Amino acid sequence: MIWQCHRLLQWGSGVAAVITAAFLGGLPVRAQDAEVALRCAPFGSIMYVLGNAIQDLSRRDLQGIDIVNSEGPGSTAVTVNMLRQEQWRKSIGCTSLLDYAYAENGVAPFFDKPVPEIRKEIKILFNGFYGAIGILSTDPNIKKAKDLDGKRLALGKVSQAHWGGLPRLFFEAGLPDVKVNMEFMGTDPSHDAMAEGRVQAIISQIVVSPDGVRAFKPGVVTQLFASGRNIHLVGFDEEDFARASKAGVPFRAIEIGSKAIPEAAQSAPVKWIFSPAALGVHKDFPEDLAYEITKFVIENSGKLPEYDAMLNVIASPEGLLGDWTADDLHPGAARAFREAGVLK
Repeated sequence: MIWQCHRLLQWGSGVAAVITAAFLGGLPVRAQDAEVALRCAPFGSIMYVLGNAIQDLSRRDLQGIDIVNSEGPGSTAVTVNMLRQEQWRKSIGCTSLLDYAYAENGVAPFFDKPVPEIRKEIKILFNGFYGAIGILSTDPNIKKAKDLDGKRLALGKVSQAHWGGLPRLFFEAGLPDVKVNMEFMGTDPSHDAMAEGRVQAIISQIVVSPDGVRAFKPGVVTQLFASGRNIHLVGFDEEDFARASKAGVPFRAIEIGSKAIPEAAQSAPVKWIFSPAALGVHKDFPEDLAYEITKFVIENSGKLPEYDAMLNVIASPEGLLGDWTADDLHPGAARAFREAGVLK
């Protein structure tokens, strides 16, 4: 998930605190500690903020291990690198349900052939955020995704996993008969185009708690709703999710309504695509390190919102685990979650 750097200041003092800790006031690396690289997302994304939070906490309170966060190429590229490059197998990266779907379906240009064993190769440590991806429209006649047949839909770039890649894949798998003119503008340009009245439908995203009760809007979404236009929530049907799952794109629905986005023009809830993204590692990542790091993050999860309000959704052992099962987790992470009492 990529947000442009100039949007970063809109996130407020929480991100400023992270940057200050990381670049100005961070504690020096302890020479005796084992250094573990965390390379996930580009500067300005929520996963980058999470990485800096974990780096800062580890330098203060984690004995024997020093986690060093740096800018990464995004979850799909990281997933590919962990599969193919030996040096990445010693790092913490990120992955998501979308990246699993890309690999299992052999979606180009990311994978030149299907990788059916992806879930055995790339294992989960803990969640990074929960995204809800759906459609916003200024046209009240567009009530469901299928109403976009023959119409324009502005999206993020194809390389932006959750703003562009996921909705394209979901439409192809879940609504194959709906012909949409998809324009991959980028996150900021697509939202600006709607604010300026140049497009009537866009793909958007918010960060939500797994039950959909709490929601946090990125700055680009907040600005769009502040434009004064009547913006409607547009969702998908259950049959869209069932068809997509059958086609190998198994995302579940999450209800989004007035509690999550009170600025929307209508109050009836709609079904958006629920997509968690997680910090993960290669299966060969040392089990003791996976255990110690996951245990530390679980024990310090309540401190994460101090770095940014969006991290509220993972500020508990339950939030860090989410829908992942023991089979999804790295064995070291599974042991930490069992000890925390949230995994059987």
